Amino acid sequence: MNVSPKVVVFWTLFTSCSVTPDPVPDGYPNAKTYTSVINTINLGNSGTANAIDTVKTSDGIAKLRLDVTGATGTNYIYILKASDNGIFYPMPVLTITNSYGTFDSGNSSTYSLKVPNLTRFVVDIPVTVRNSGTPTPMNDVYKIWLTNIQGAFTLPAYDRTLGMATINLLYNQSALPNTFTYASVSMGSQSSRNYGSQLVATGAMTVRDSTGYVGSPESVDISLVTLTGGKKDNNSADLWLYSPADVTLANPAVSGQDDFVLPTTGTSNTTYFDVYTGTTSFDSLTAATLVALPTPSYKSVEIALNGVYIFQTHEGKKGLIKILGISSATSVGGKGSTAGQNISATVKVLN
Repeated sequence: MNVSPKVVVFWTLFTSCSVTPDPVPDGYPNAKTYTSVINTINLGNSGTANAIDTVKTSDGIAKLRLDVTGATGTNYIYILKASDNGIFYPMPVLTITNSYGTFDSGNSSTYSLKVPNLTRFVVDIPVTVRNSGTPTPMNDVYKIWLTNIQGAFTLPAYDRTLGMATINLLYNQSALPNTFTYASVSMGSQSSRNYGSQLVATGAMTVRDSTGYVGSPESVDISLVTLTGGKKDNNSADLWLYSPADVTLANPAVSGQDDFVLPTTGTSNTTYFDVYTGTTSFDSLTAATLVALPTPSYKSVEIALNGVYIFQTHEGKKGLIKILGISSATSVGGKGSTAGQNISATVKVLN
């Protein structure tokens, strides 16, 4: 019987693939790491997104580890930094390449890092630890949030998808875990040509005009308005701090007047106010003073020169605002306008 030989065929499969650049080696393998797990819009109040820990002046470099999980792709990271209860500033970050891809650097006017549209990633961000200093308490605070499209450091709620997270690094064990930020601002009433009327009190404290407010009403915490008896009129020089969500209460049905500018999309924040009657002077107050403030309950308060006023933001952050100056403003004029007024003020609010 003839048996046919078996024929064995070997196939070689050739495939092409893109080559992913190797991650850049960790330049600071021994640096202490502080982790923020960011997976929700937590308003900066609680949860794993927030971290409090200590650093030493001999550490040199620390790493902020952002462990991020979101329902949609993240495109931008925003980071603000403040030291020793001071002013928050946008923090640029160098380009970082890791196993998740390349996170492109931004700058102080755009964003901190651009993310390659990821829903899940971990990125370590190196930050400098000061090697000396004497302030008490001495701390570095970082506020972090993420967006899908490019937002703005001055509008922290604009298209915010995750955060805000807070990482508080203390330079000594006895430093208070609570910190505040400080800013001097100039604001104008709704008819002032000089300054915006809307205060963003969370993160980098800034003043916005009606365009910025309408674009991101959730970012604005305080409105400055000119009223009489809490109601709008054309000739008032009485100034009020008002909850943005409730400024419609100051819109009476008066012939010839327009309502205040209100957003057509988004939700305005509710802020509460009261007069500060504490014994600690504004200049001497600490974070502990702010923590111990009574909870305000009014949605507006009339202000006066040298007056100090409590406020509590929608995110639950208490603060004080001191009115340093009041002056007449160049008025916009026109239908429904009131007498323009400007103020200069100093604001301190808990992080």
